[in-house]
Amino acid sequence: MSLQNKVAIVTGGARGIGAAVVRALTAEGARVAFTYVTPSSKDIAESLVDEIKKKGGDALAIQRDMADLAAPEAIIRATTEGFHVDKIHILINNAALGYNAPLGEITVEEYERLMAVNVRAVIFMTQAALPHIGRGGRIVNLSSVSARGGYATQTVYAASKAAVEGFTRVWAKELGQEYGITVNAVNPGPVDTDMYRAAGPVHLARMEEENRKVPAAARCGTPNDIADIITFLCEERSRWVTGEVLCANGGMMFT
Repeated sequence: MSLQNKVAIVTGGARGIGAAVVRALTAEGARVAFTYVTPSSKDIAESLVDEIKKKGGDALAIQRDMADLAAPEAIIRATTEGFHVDKIHILINNAALGYNAPLGEITVEEYERLMAVNVRAVIFMTQAALPHIGRGGRIVNLSSVSARGGYATQTVYAASKAAVEGFTRVWAKELGQEYGITVNAVNPGPVDTDMYRAAGPVHLARMEEENRKVPAAARCGTPNDIADIITFLCEERSRWVTGEVLCANGGMMFT
């Protein structure tokens, strides 16, 4: 197994892409702590832990809201104490909120809510993890095709994901030779998750039309499509890849 004895953190890991990443990393031998937000997700998170342990893996569910400024340090502490380790090898910044509204309807409250999770939390989660990640460490950030697509109603969401791609390039240089860490981002197209289905009828109709034109296959992406790419970026064989944004959209958009 390519990630045997590695310790990973996946934010937003109870559902969708995050849950697929948790499964993929543990299948390769990593011990994975993942976060979830609401009490309503507790049963789902605990079921995922049980599923992984029955397969011989090790996982830990941590309830924290990434909008909480205290969350990053609390997650690091829960991971190191829960697994009885002092090192973390992999950080997947996956947790994010979606938001669609025409420019004239954007509110300050929604802007601040989304930016707190999609932008601020990514910065400070990475900062909190940095002292625990040694040479050979891996950081993978989740972007979105929305960062580049210019889709109507996605002013705030697109800006937040474009910021994530900017972080990725900066951190690849900052953390490269000095820390021995690679930093990459994965930029999915539409993926069949709860967030995707909750985007609203206008957005869904537009994306379904685009999905039919995808070169790789006339379909929406799946969480496993993305998890497989993220797993590769966490392995030793990805050692020469850093500062990259891998567009995982089946060819919906070329960059």
